[in-house]
Amino acid sequence: MADPEKINHGQLGFLCFSYLSGFSTLFLIEAKLVEQDVWMSNLLAIVIAIGMLWLLTFVQSQHPQLSMAETCEKLLGKWFAKLALIIYLIYFLEIGVLAYRAIAWFYTTAILPYTAPNVLILLIVLVSSYSIYLGLGTLVRTVQLILPFFILLICIVSLFILREVEINPFLPMFRSKISEVLYGGMLSFGFPFGKAVVFGFLLSRVKNTKKTFISLAAAVALSGIYLLLASYLTFGALGINLTKLSAFPFFTSIQLVKFGEYMERIEILIIAIWTIFTLFELVVLHYVFLVVLKQVFKIKETKPFILPTGLLFYVLAYFSYTRMMDLAAYDFKILPFSSLLPSVIIPVLLAIITWVRKRQRAVQDQVSRI
Repeated sequence: MADPEKINHGQLGFLCFSYLSGFSTLFLIEAKLVEQDVWMSNLLAIVIAIGMLWLLTFVQSQHPQLSMAETCEKLLGKWFAKLALIIYLIYFLEIGVLAYRAIAWFYTTAILPYTAPNVLILLIVLVSSYSIYLGLGTLVRTVQLILPFFILLICIVSLFILREVEINPFLPMFRSKISEVLYGGMLSFGFPFGKAVVFGFLLSRVKNTKKTFISLAAAVALSGIYLLLASYLTFGALGINLTKLSAFPFFTSIQLVKFGEYMERIEILIIAIWTIFTLFELVVLHYVFLVVLKQVFKIKETKPFILPTGLLFYVLAYFSYTRMMDLAAYDFKILPFSSLLPSVIIPVLLAIITWVRKRQRAVQDQVSRI
């Protein structure tokens, strides 16, 4: 996978927003848990995700000539770095399989009930693998082309759903326990905001690294606003009880939208862009998986591994979460904890080691001057 093309900080931000915002509103698990206080849980997750990205950009700024995978090896040593990178490989497989299964269950439940989920997963794997061959530059240009249509459609649909909202559905506030709000924040961080750690491995591909953090932070914040808007409109249009009962609550609220007497099923357009954004997510995961795999096993050329690794995602998705309730249970009970090590603990460890070494160099420079 010889892909030397670099991208700018704006393109990275666009890619991050589309990556986080694909099916982030699909289940609204944290909204079902903490109800009107979901904004607190989302805000907590957003702050932690932005903090994590700040740590990663700080580490990258101190090692501008290295990729994040190479930086891990420099800071942690050969074997500890391999362990950390293998943890990331497992994490990428974990969230990739979750995304494949989520989109497959959504389509076979709401759109194509007579289609086997594994057929859809295989088709998506093939599309994702082909996209890797085209390169990262092609991907970000596609994002720039499609993102305005997504924003326009979401604004139009939101305005029409807003007509169904008679009172503020986020009132009354502060009814949830602190423990529930914190766990809701963990749910929101596990899906979708913690997934932004993937972009740490793309920082070395950015031309202007000084503005990288601002672009990524803006992408996370805007994705959070979109998620909060979806929760607000869903609660307002469906009510809290129906939201809890619905498998795909925001999609259900979008189905209420009609333009006049004859133009219905506007949600089809939203589904199309949701699907494309989820494809972006899967392509990014697949791409970064190959980047890390190259460093762990010292592979010179990763292009021959594109399709085999894509099939690895397919096989794992084929045997995982064969029932939709299994997927929901994993998202609710396991993902909030399994995402902490790669998304929080390892970035904090890398940042601490980087800061200590930076301080040591500063002291040594002062001593040498004396």
